Formats: sequence, C-alpha cells, structure tokens
Amino acid sequence: MLSRVANSLYWMSRNAERAENNARILDVQLLQMIEASDEELVRDSDWKLIYEICASSEELSRIKSQEHYEEDQLVQYLSFDEGNMNSVANCVRTARENARVSRDHITDDYWQTWNRCYLALQDVEAGQCTAKDVGKFLERVKFTSLTSQGIIEAAMSRGVGYQIIKIAKWLERAEKTARILNVVCERTYEQQLKAQTEDYYYWLSALRMTNAYDAYLKANPPKMDPRQILDFLISNQSFPRSIRYCLDHVRAAVEELEDSKISHYSWELYAKLDEVRTEFNELNLDELSTDGMMEFLNHFQDGCNEISQLFSKTYYLIDPSSEQSGQSQSQNAANQMGTKGITTMKYKIEHTNIFKYETIVDQSMNSIRLKPKSDECQRLHSYRADITPASLTKEHIDIWGNNVETFFIAEHHQNLEVKATSTVSIQKSPFIHRIDYSPEMNAIFHSNLFAEQYLAYLSNTAYTYLTPEHISQVDEALGEMSNPVQYSIDVMNYLHDRFTYDGESTDVSTRAEESFDLMKGVCQDITHVMLGILRAKNIPARYVSGYLYVGENSALIGDAASHAWVEVMVPGIGWVGLDPTNNVEALEHHILVGVGRDYNDVSPVQGVYRGGSQSLDVKVSVSLLDQ
Repeated sequence: MLSRVANSLYWMSRNAERAENNARILDVQLLQMIEASDEELVRDSDWKLIYEICASSEELSRIKSQEHYEEDQLVQYLSFDEGNMNSVANCVRTARENARVSRDHITDDYWQTWNRCYLALQDVEAGQCTAKDVGKFLERVKFTSLTSQGIIEAAMSRGVGYQIIKIAKWLERAEKTARILNVVCERTYEQQLKAQTEDYYYWLSALRMTNAYDAYLKANPPKMDPRQILDFLISNQSFPRSIRYCLDHVRAAVEELEDSKISHYSWELYAKLDEVRTEFNELNLDELSTDGMMEFLNHFQDGCNEISQLFSKTYYLIDPSSEQSGQSQSQNAANQMGTKGITTMKYKIEHTNIFKYETIVDQSMNSIRLKPKSDECQRLHSYRADITPASLTKEHIDIWGNNVETFFIAEHHQNLEVKATSTVSIQKSPFIHRIDYSPEMNAIFHSNLFAEQYLAYLSNTAYTYLTPEHISQVDEALGEMSNPVQYSIDVMNYLHDRFTYDGESTDVSTRAEESFDLMKGVCQDITHVMLGILRAKNIPARYVSGYLYVGENSALIGDAASHAWVEVMVPGIGWVGLDPTNNVEALEHHILVGVGRDYNDVSPVQGVYRGGSQSLDVKVSVSLLDQ
C-alpha cells in the first residue's frame, strides 16, 4: 500500500473517531445545560471543562470577550465553526474527504455512510440552529460513526488498510479518554480545595463523555467513586474505551502489520508502545495522589503523541512537527489533513483525433490509449470511445498497466475519427517536499532487489539516452547525487530554468540528446531529458502521459493535445510525479492516462493502414466540473 493511501486511511479513521467523541462530549454538555437550568456558575464551570477537553481555555475567553456574547456562540464554535479544525462539522468533512481519497481501499457502504452525513451537514444553517437542531446533528454524527465502525468490522478484510484504520481509532480514543480524565481530575481537585469535599458531578460527566456510564454501573455499585471510575477508564482490559484496552489493541494491530516481527525501521514504535504499557502495569491508583494522577495522565498524553509521531515516521505518513497554541501535535496533523489541506478536482476530458487520408483506405488496425487510469489519487467515473466509421473495440491491459483498446475497420474509408470522453476526479496533497529521506530508504534504494524490481525504468531508450558529456554538464551544475528524492527535485528545477518551451523546434520523433543540445522543446522533450538524467544516476523513473488542466490566469504550460511529466520511484513510498515543464509536483491539475519507459510506450493512437499519406488533427478539451 502506498504511504499516501495509508495516510488517508489513518486520518480518515482518526477524524471519524474525533467527530464521535466531540459530538458526544458536546451532547453531554447540552444535556447538563438543561439540568443546570439557571445556575450560571455551574454552567460557566461546565463550559470551562468542555473547552479544556475539546479546544482551549484561551478560545473560551476569546469568545466570551466578544461584544454581544451569547452562550449559543460556544455551541456553534464546537459544532460548526469552520475556523475550528476540531469542530464536529470539520471532523466530518475531513473524515469524508479522506474516505474519498481511499475509496478503492474501503467498502462502498463506509463511504456512503460518511457521505450521507456530510450531505446532511450541507443542509444545516449553522447560525440559525436551535439547541434541538444541534442535538439532532450531534446524534446523527454519533450514529454515523458507530455505523461506519460496524461496517469496517463486518465487511472489510483484515489486511493492511484494516489494521491502519484500527490503530488510528485506538490512538485517538486513548488520547481523548486521557484528556477527559486529566481535565476532570483538575476540576475536581479545585472544587475539593474550595469546598473541602468530593465533587461527584464531574465524574458522572466523565462517564457520560466516554460512553461508559452503563458499562460502569453494571460492573460497580451505583456510586460515583473517583478511584473506581479512574480504574475502570484507565486499567479495565475489557471495556473498549479504557486506555489500557486501546493500547493493547494498538500493539496487537502493529504486530499484525509487521507479522509479529521487529524490524530495523519499527523497533522504536515497538519500544515506545512497550514502555507505555509497562508504565500501566506498574501503576497503582491507590498510591497516587490527585497531583500524581494528573502528572501521570499528562505524561500519558505526551506518550500518545509520541506513539502517533513514531507510527507516522515508521510508515511514512504525514505528521507535522510544528505546534499550535492549545492543540496537541495529533490535532495539528489533523488540521493539515483537513479539507483545506486536500484539493479535489473533477474534470471532463474530450480528446478527438481526426485522420484524413490522401486516398481511400481499404482497412486499418488501430490501438488507442485514451482511457484515464484509476489509482489511489485518481478515480475514473466514466469513459466512452466513439469511433467513426463505427467499430467495436477490444480492451486489454498492456505490460505497463495501461488501458489499451484495439479495433479493426475493414470497410473503405477516407476519414477516421476517434473521440474519447472521460470524467475523472483527482484528490492530492503536496507530498514530495515532506519526505524525509531516511537511512532505511537509502538501504532500499541501493539494494539489488530494488534495482531488479524497477529494471525497466532504469534502462535508457533511444528516446531518453543522453551522452556522457550531457551528464557531465548536469553534474557540474548539481553536484554528486546522494539523495535521490532531492536530486530529482533539483533536476526538475535545473531543466525548468534552462529549457525554453518551443513547439516549433522539435517534433514527435525528437530524442533527448537532440533537445538537450537545443535546450528547447515541448513537455515530451523535457520529460525525455529528465528521464535520461535520472536513469543515468540509477533512479527509477517513468514517462507519464496525460492531460493538464490550465485554468484562467494559470501559470501552467501544457500542450494543447496532451501533456507529459515524470514519475520517480521513491523507496518505501511509491511513484511521485514531477512536472519539469512547469517545475511543480504533479498534483490535482495533472490527469494521468498512461505510463511507460518513454513516449513510444504511451502514444495515444497507434495503427497501421493500407493507403496513401495522412494528416492528423487533434483536439483536446479539459473542463472543470462542479463536485
């Protein structure tokens, strides 16, 4: 599984769990607002508790200091505010968007469940909601999360994707339970100092917020004993929201991923998990003071953050290191993977090839590669090929994994028109600049297995070959290649700075050594040159053919017919696209159709016919559609 797919599954699951947790916590607060009635001091203390769990005390003070402040603003911020990346609505959006990225790796039922919740959210007028409306929305979110978890358990195979989803859920849940207990300990300690008596009100809230009230009462006498509640939510090995239960299941899922083996890249993750579990085994709640308990819970939250970072590091997920006030690092990561961090585009592509023959052709055999691919980042929604004169096509997958259609026209004809119409959606986030080239990746890059696996993309062809003199010129400018990821980016920058985009200087048969001398050409030529340089440094790289969406006021440059760019194999990550024509990573504007060693492997139309010479007219239209 590609790291970017694992990344989407991970943050999909974390945000689905976070949406349910925050919805449940806010729902408990709405209930307690009714119970507290006009007891302003109680309600004020409740909001402080909720904001310390789901946001920050600073945010609470900011909202309360606004002119014309009303209590509804506190509800709106936690439930719908787009500026709060951990609001229930934003967690729903993020879970749904990451589910879209990884639809090929989850069940349709899971996607449809979150998509329905998202569509229902679009009908909610946040500023006009009554407390009853908010309650209905929160109930729907909780029900959606529970339903989606049931779908995962009932219909998803227990492969890599399943284990990543489970790890994300257990980590998010353990951290939230620890956060709730930590804040409740602080609040009750304050109350105890003021009133010199135990306050059971917040311990009841803790049970409700963790959905543990019924389970606790069945296992314990109907008494709010703080020590028993802490023991139940921290150490109980059978309750699925206790911290110990969550950690045990994270460890078990990691073992499934690694086939119960500890490798050079995963030992840190194992070590941290075992360290935290050992601390739990040695924990004696009866001996801990309130201060000691708060210190332990604070320490555990830090441990959860570290486990999350180590998991991201081990499997090359995105986990930002920058911290923001009032938020944990795991929350920051969710922010970066939110709806504003992922760009989704949907396109309609019309590609028409019109052949006009000088004399009548009595028969022709043709192959077309015009059907866009579906992969982890791109989804093909519809495709149709219309051929005139009418002909049936037979489809197959070539050696490079491209969709190929062949057709035979036996009747006499002087014109041949092939029109392909497709709709695709693309969802990508910037990736290559975030990759930390680790020693483990370097070991993979220099291994014989890696070279053998990608041998076809290491050998230059007639199109991509460059002379030693050409490579020397590049070496003088860029120096020695030590990091293939950074070197690929540097080559892209180098070619973009030196090449002049010129459609008149070359043609479809121009080779890399010719265009390198000219320092002119179109995207096909620049791509061939970049392939030649990378392959000379034993970096697996392949030619990509597709389309480029160039919107209004765009700085992107692309052929009117089609576009070409490079994909580099990053060890342990997968293929990453680089567009040297535009000096950008191939993202949501790049529509992939085919891959190969060079242009000859992915030529859109190839064929043979019996007749005179021909002319070709190509028309391509790429239009942006509403989602």
